[in-house]
Amino acid sequence: MEPLLTIAMFEWNGSSRNWIPYEDQAVAPSKDHSPDDLRQPTAVQIAGGHNQQLYVCPAAPEHPHLELMQ
Repeated sequence: MEPLLTIAMFEWNGSSRNWIPYEDQAVAPSKDHSPDDLRQPTAVQIAGGHNQQLYVCPAAPEHPHLELMQ
């Protein structure tokens, strides 16, 4: 299985400030305080704060996709 898609609830990690988009860096609060509205611009919520990952079989496309919640 190979990864096809990851749907994350937050765009970046509030505690480490990793992956903050360039245009949001100036308005992003300190690492001790990061409101969800900046980290979650699409307001997508996946099962209580988890990430959803979808996997596909590259050898046989007719195989069903695999779903993983983390």
